[in-house]
Amino acid sequence: MKTAISLVLVALLCCSSCQKKSEASSYSNPSISGKISNPGKHKLKLFDFLGKSQWQQDIEVMDSAFTVNLNINTPVFKTLAYGNTRKDIFLKPNKSLIVYIQEGTFKYDGDLAHENSILDAVSSRLQTVDFPFVSSQPLEVAKKYIDSLEEDSYKLLQELTSTNPTSSDFQDYTKAYIKYDLAFLKLMLGERKDEQPDNYYDFLNTTTLSKPELLDISKYRSFLVYYLERETNLRVQQLDAKQQKSPEVEFNESLKVIEELENEAIRAYCFYNAMIMKLKESGINDFEEHYQYFITTNTDPYYKAQMEMAYAEKKKIAPGQPAPEFTLKDVDGNMVSLGDFKGKYVYLDFWQTLCPRSARELPHYLKLQSEYNTENIAFVSISVNEDENVWRDYVKAKKNVGTSLRATEYFDSEVYKEYQVNGLPSFVLIDTEGKIIDSVADKPSSEEIRETLNELLHAN
Repeated sequence: MKTAISLVLVALLCCSSCQKKSEASSYSNPSISGKISNPGKHKLKLFDFLGKSQWQQDIEVMDSAFTVNLNINTPVFKTLAYGNTRKDIFLKPNKSLIVYIQEGTFKYDGDLAHENSILDAVSSRLQTVDFPFVSSQPLEVAKKYIDSLEEDSYKLLQELTSTNPTSSDFQDYTKAYIKYDLAFLKLMLGERKDEQPDNYYDFLNTTTLSKPELLDISKYRSFLVYYLERETNLRVQQLDAKQQKSPEVEFNESLKVIEELENEAIRAYCFYNAMIMKLKESGINDFEEHYQYFITTNTDPYYKAQMEMAYAEKKKIAPGQPAPEFTLKDVDGNMVSLGDFKGKYVYLDFWQTLCPRSARELPHYLKLQSEYNTENIAFVSISVNEDENVWRDYVKAKKNVGTSLRATEYFDSEVYKEYQVNGLPSFVLIDTEGKIIDSVADKPSSEEIRETLNELLHAN
């Protein structure tokens, strides 16, 4: 392991010594600029948090070049994404960062080149987790594996900063980045195992729920989500059988957990995040009461504004609204539009061949098609695959008897945005007039979808 760390160190130092003189000098605000070699249809995006509202910004690329000026007064982590590649980046006031993107590889120049090269190396080290291995092992073995990875990551950070020192704030942020990335992984693994060692969750004793400055780190926010989910599940398990069957029990218990958080800023974020996730997972009609509760209870104007925008956006695909139109190619290269199915109910499936959850639902989806293949229902799947041939071969091998379409711009596709797809797979039900019945329809493996389809068919 020491050899691997040393090699990474040498590579970074060599890269640093070979860098040309920075193209950027002094900026009143931090800036991100750079170039993309052979830019395609992908969009360059910046994901931000700002300690308040979470958002994403599309960055304009002109003649392969881009520039973004930001307004921050403290060091922060942000995420820069191009296509399927995402990189967490470190920024500071009055410091520049230049990014060169080529075939999914990010190289750095400018004032913060050294810090971001280190962060890239640490992030790459964390991504070496052998998920099939840790998922298949007893929790004690998996925890030792993760603890070893954590120790190696700290050592890597120490070696990379000892020869060419960085600021203490960068080191503190990066240590938290490592800590909460792996704490999140431990929580996720713990939820998947029925048998848990008594001391498995001892690592939570060294975590904190009281440092709002860590909210700028995406790994910390992911940790918070899973931590609250675990605490919620523990509370639900203490309820009687009747209470556990209540459709809102998990959400209501999660709000109780959030209310008990001591730090106001973290409590406000968790409250907002829980509501946003509920909105994305619920139909607009089911969310009205929750929305009013949030608007009257929340005290943060930033979160209120974000919620109002999200709620207004969700209304665009509320029941009775016209379903967003689309025209996409099928497996044979024919152009297919939503309007082609007018007069039929449409069951939309947003999926991907590489998505494990999509793969688990596929047999149920095919079975549902088979059960209703003589009915007035069109089964239409829209894939977000990177490779057209992989998608076509996969669909034909599975003998998908419905209409299979492909979104050519991946997750940036307009059809995914307009239907506000939150995760894969996602399902939408549309009526015979092309209007939304349910933008978060039940999945094929559920009995509820059959009840819904039968009601619709028997009503006519």
